Amino acid sequence: MKIQNEGLQGSAPLETNRTQPAAPGTTNRVGGQTITATGGDSVEISGISSHLAETNAADGQQRESRVAELAAQYARGEYHVDAAKLSNAMVSHALGTGASGEK
Repeated sequence: MKIQNEGLQGSAPLETNRTQPAAPGTTNRVGGQTITATGGDSVEISGISSHLAETNAADGQQRESRVAELAAQYARGEYHVDAAKLSNAMVSHALGTGASGEK
């Protein structure tokens, strides 16, 4: 079998041109953090990325405190699971719907 791809719309040959390197030691800061190496390579983390990282850290702390609270309830014998709610939540999650049953 021979595959012919001449004349396919939307296809272009792979471009292998290198981008122009930044001048060594320059720092270009638009927002967020910019790290520049002595060889001219740099990485920029935008402000929104920093905000997302902070939000993830806060969510992690809330999750950690909730798990500790549940562990303490379990240790005291006060943690009881509603089997119907749990099974409904598991099925809803598996189907990709929320707790309300809507997508």
